Amino acid sequence: MATKPPAKPAAAKEEAPAAAPPKSKKMLIIVIVLLLLIVAGGAGWFFTKGHAPADGHAEAAKAEPVHEAKFIPLGENFTVNLIREEGDRYLQAGITLKVLQPELEEKIKTAMPEIRSKLLFLLSSKSPSELQTVEGKQKLITEIITVADGVLGLGAPHAAAAPAHEAGHEAAHAEASASAPQATPVITPKTTGVVDVLFTSFIIQ
Repeated sequence: MATKPPAKPAAAKEEAPAAAPPKSKKMLIIVIVLLLLIVAGGAGWFFTKGHAPADGHAEAAKAEPVHEAKFIPLGENFTVNLIREEGDRYLQAGITLKVLQPELEEKIKTAMPEIRSKLLFLLSSKSPSELQTVEGKQKLITEIITVADGVLGLGAPHAAAAPAHEAGHEAAHAEASASAPQATPVITPKTTGVVDVLFTSFIIQ
């Protein structure tokens, strides 16, 4: 009697669906990774481009560059005879100019002979008693700034401007005298030209 062959095709049909799940998992992982990449890219664009200021406000958002102060010594110490009061007295002073505009450094060095000459005349017009007070020295600083600015072609400093070291003093004085009939105007620091003068030495003998 002939025997029936084993039903192998049926087994093959049953095994075929079992091989499908690994491919489905692999496709699912790929889809998830792609979605994550798309979401991350969109979030990056949103935070970098979406919140960027408009072209009209982009330049306004940029802070103006702040220049560092430059200190330019005016060469050797000045030595001048002062106005005679009680005998011969002379002044020996080292002067350094402070500026905030970098381009002024070269201008000051080029005009150094003229600046020094005019300052020699200015210093020799002072008396010992005039330069021994704080007020006298502050007045001299303002006059030196005026002379230096004039040589540099910047004109006299504005009446509302004052050397940087005087600004705080003037503001405090204005506040202290606020109850006076006429209030003293607040003096703002000078920001163009020569903004301050520093004495590296100041000897009266």
